[in-house]
Amino acid sequence: MKTRLFRRASALISAIVLLVSGVSISPAVAGVSSVPNKVIDESTVGIQMFMYSWNSIKDECTNHLGPNGIDWVQISPPQEHIRGEQWWVHYQPVSYKIESRLGTRAEFAAMTQACNEAGVMIIADAVINHMANSSGVGWDGTEFSKYDYPGLFGESDFHATIDPSEDRYCDENISAYDDLWETTSCMLGGLPDLATEKPAVRAKIAAYLNDLISLGVAGFRVDAAKHFGAADLKAVVDLLDPINGRQPIIMSEVIGGNGQNEPFTEFGYAWAWDMPNILVSGLNQGSLAFAKSDFWTVGFNASNKTITMVSNHDTEHHGPSSLAYWETQKYQLAHVFMLAAKFGIPQIYSGYSFSDESLGPNTDPNTQKVVQAKCASSTKPVSITREGLYNCIQRWRSTSGMIAWRDVAGSAPETKVGYTKHADGAKILKFNRGANTFIAMNSTQRARKMGILTNLPAGTYCDLLTGGRGAVVSSTKCLGTKVVVDSRGKAVVTIPAMLGIALTTSHKLP
Repeated sequence: MKTRLFRRASALISAIVLLVSGVSISPAVAGVSSVPNKVIDESTVGIQMFMYSWNSIKDECTNHLGPNGIDWVQISPPQEHIRGEQWWVHYQPVSYKIESRLGTRAEFAAMTQACNEAGVMIIADAVINHMANSSGVGWDGTEFSKYDYPGLFGESDFHATIDPSEDRYCDENISAYDDLWETTSCMLGGLPDLATEKPAVRAKIAAYLNDLISLGVAGFRVDAAKHFGAADLKAVVDLLDPINGRQPIIMSEVIGGNGQNEPFTEFGYAWAWDMPNILVSGLNQGSLAFAKSDFWTVGFNASNKTITMVSNHDTEHHGPSSLAYWETQKYQLAHVFMLAAKFGIPQIYSGYSFSDESLGPNTDPNTQKVVQAKCASSTKPVSITREGLYNCIQRWRSTSGMIAWRDVAGSAPETKVGYTKHADGAKILKFNRGANTFIAMNSTQRARKMGILTNLPAGTYCDLLTGGRGAVVSSTKCLGTKVVVDSRGKAVVTIPAMLGIALTTSHKLP
């Protein structure tokens, strides 16, 4: 009872702060379902669904994410933003209204309810380090200018416009990204940097996040957390309403090495920013040799605090500096490896196709809202030539199959890690995780038929990479490839190019 009363009081205080700030809010939608009572750890899998509309995510949660075993979805920023066709306009807030190109407040609430009911937690992308670097009228009609966001923030709330005698005063852009004071006090690319050390600023940020909590989100991906600062962010987190008796989930974007993101793991999680480069290097050389030892994880934070990734919206749209959807087979195999590895908390990535790295997704010509997502394929990666289609990795058989494989593997470590050599010299990476799973990955451009030791009990298995989560169709039929393992644990099988086979004792024919 005390917890419920505390949460009601906190929600009321948050609403009052937002109202005093001039931000109109609606009551939390009646019937919003409870957030799934899950803890983010290595047994869970998440997805970033970049620039999907709220209506699209609602449908995906019900029809694909929940059924395929995905535990959380990171959505794009929900607050009002500047106008424009680029994706990055969503990262320039003008108010904390839940109104954007991606949908209305009511559509947002409907999405969280559907996802929560499907067992999928919502992680909202929180852009709280800065405000918009321009003047004009926002998406929902809010008039603003740089350093003046009526009813929310004014000149006394930014490092560039506070009294120059104050310790955090800075009216220049960041130049030394390894300097803590500079990265947390100066401007990131001209974006007005909020004075997050000030209690009044923290209270308004917390009120916005608590508003999202009241609508059913489970936690936040904190954009530019490195520039917010760990101490300031922890102070804001301490103001947030608990969810299922715990602190909301906090995932901090901290680009840099272990020393820079480690402080944020004391109250949340951080991404393994080196992992995309490791995967690019390995697969571009036609090898997964780095996976034979734990060396590839050196320098990362603790496994249960590290979110692993193949790509995200920044790495895909800036360069790119990671594998991307147009490298179809490599992109798929990289995700297979990430889901197979014990280390870390995997987050897969689904975005849209584009010809200009700044261009946003397709929008309705009349309303300018992002349209319902259309998938390039529902079962496997394909070459996408039509702009604005989504890769929909959440629907691929290899994705749902590997999540099922990971569920069976549980907390078991990799064992018997090594290569099986084909007659032509090609090396196939293989390993078990415990006594109930086996995987082999072919990172070459040719399929290989070969004998391979699986260390599994004799029987007929349904491959999860070609069959997906529903690989076992009946007592005699597999959706994908059938693999027969003999009494010695050996199988003769054709391993597809740039893919592999993934077997578990839970997906074995009777």
